[in-house]
Amino acid sequence: MKINDKNIVKFIIFALLVLCILILLFIYKDKIFNIDVYKIKSYIQSYGKFSAIMFVVMYTLRPLLIVFPASLMSIIAGNIFNPHIAVLLSMIGCFGSATVAFLLSRFLGRSFVNRILRGKALILDKNIGQYGFRIMTIMRLSFVFPYDPLSYAAGLTKMKYRDFIFGTLLGTLPEMVAYSLMGKNLADPFSVKFILPIVVLFAIASCSLYIHKKKSKDTNNLQAK
Repeated sequence: MKINDKNIVKFIIFALLVLCILILLFIYKDKIFNIDVYKIKSYIQSYGKFSAIMFVVMYTLRPLLIVFPASLMSIIAGNIFNPHIAVLLSMIGCFGSATVAFLLSRFLGRSFVNRILRGKALILDKNIGQYGFRIMTIMRLSFVFPYDPLSYAAGLTKMKYRDFIFGTLLGTLPEMVAYSLMGKNLADPFSVKFILPIVVLFAIASCSLYIHKKKSKDTNNLQAK
């Protein structure tokens, strides 16, 4: 298959993925937008002027329960607060939740992680201790890696906390911006303003996943020589 043909196939697959997401949003829009999101939103807003603090607390403690995904919290933030405030709060929550999961994993060990994740802990690249920041940034950019399991798994490695947290914050920033914009336009999920962040997010994720696989392959080839 020629390079151009491969690019066409990748574009078609990408377009089909976006189309599937939009179809699912349409089919399950009542469940997605009226039950989960608005119940959590109402709970946060019930704290009035302290709603921002409650949001950060819920986001930070979320890894202990993993009842709702990080993406959902960031979308809710975009729906409640102004976009720039939503991004800031999501990043603070991201910092807190990632830190909680990482440190719990590091100090309490694999048995604790297995209980939290029900034996579904991720196995990370063995080079992550040496290239932690780069690998973590790329993996966070690609949202195919579950947020909390990745944080817990990182704590079980020799990765430095500094590399982990900076890689996490840098890698999740595009997601936080996209989710906040989606949250702002949550009432109209088929508008361009809602769909465009999804498309951009998938484009970034696809590129980062490709880079991650390529870097892993190159590193393994060098070690094999």
